[in-house]
Formats: sequence, C-alpha cells, structure tokens
Amino acid sequence: MHRSADSARGDDTANPKHAIISWLTEYFHPVGPPLRTTIKDNRGFVHDSTGMLLCPVEYTWTLNSTKAKIRDRDPDFLITAYSWPTFLYENYTFDSGNIEKGLFHSAILVKAFKHLFTSPSSAKEVGDGHGADVISASRHRPTESDVIAHSHVAHIIGMKTVTSRSIAYTACQLRFSLSNINSWRSVDRDFDYYTFYNNIVDFFDVAPGVDAHARIKELLKWWNR
Repeated sequence: MHRSADSARGDDTANPKHAIISWLTEYFHPVGPPLRTTIKDNRGFVHDSTGMLLCPVEYTWTLNSTKAKIRDRDPDFLITAYSWPTFLYENYTFDSGNIEKGLFHSAILVKAFKHLFTSPSSAKEVGDGHGADVISASRHRPTESDVIAHSHVAHIIGMKTVTSRSIAYTACQLRFSLSNINSWRSVDRDFDYYTFYNNIVDFFDVAPGVDAHARIKELLKWWNR
C-alpha cells in the first residue's frame, strides 16, 4: 500500500512539473529566460516568473532588493509555510487591506487541480474566474489520452466535491512544480510542505466565527461550480 501511495505521489509530482511550463507561457508570455520541462534548476526564486508566484504576498517581488534578499536567504526574508504565496491569489495580486480577497481563486491553481483530479485535457479549459467543477468532471467519460496518462482521478474515485484537503494537496504539488527542487522532499530549506498543507486545511476547516464560515462556504461553492 505504501509503495502504491509513493508511486501515485511520484506521478503527481512529475506530471504537473512538465505541464506548468505551458501554463506559465499562457499567463506570462513571453517567459524569459525560457523554462524547460525536463530540468528545474532555473525555476524557483532563480527565475523571475516562478519567483513572483512563489513570493509571499507580504513581500514586493518587483523590487530588486526583495529578490536579492530572498535569494540570499536574508533572515528577514525567509520563505516559510506561514505566508500565503502569490500563486494562490486571483490574478496573482494581493490586497493588503483584505488578505482573503482573491485567495484560492488562482487560475493556475485550478488548472493544477483539474490536471491532478480530472484530466490533463480538462486543465486546458480553465480561464480566470473558473472553478474546478468536479461534479461534472466525475461524470465525464475519460478520453483515451487521459487513460494513458493515468489521470481522471475524480471519475475513478467518484469524487463529487472539492475539499479543503484536495485543494491543499494541489497547492503543495503546484509549489513543488514551481520550485527548483528536482525530487520531492517534505522540507525545502525553510519551507515545510506538511505545515503548508495543514495551514491550508485549517484555513478551510477551522474558520473563526460565523462570517468566516460563510466566506469559506462561498469559496468552496466557487470551486465546485
């Protein structure tokens, strides 16, 4: 069972790692310098596009001083799991007056979700403002290419709704794809993936109060539309 789980996780880390290049090209064309699907060495904070998406929203990536301090691992600019990275936000922008505005509405996050849980082909249909719609996807008959890719997990497991854990899992896989780490590890320098996963789950499942609970309900409704 552990071997099967490791194999599934290996597929999940490998497949988005290649697909992410086409997604970045779609949203940030032209991507310079070009990124390769087979080598990740120039991703992460080394590259301007992936660095921007990985940058915590409280830091201003467009400042050269910020980039330098992050790359040099300045003690005041450490990248940990306790900050929300930019790739989680709609249009990859952050409102300092409302930290939840656009959070978990990222098109690239939805693409990654559909790539992992429905099919690689369904990820191509995602645009800004689109949820994952796994209810429809779970009824969809997989294409031959999807079967070959061993995808369409929602159909196989009868997935009916997007959950906090499926979003958290997707976010971890997407972050790994954007990073310059070539093989999976639970801790990447100062960033702990287990903590990141749990922080996302807690955001959804441990909403502090009635208003927060209502916002989470609307967010999950958006994901399932």
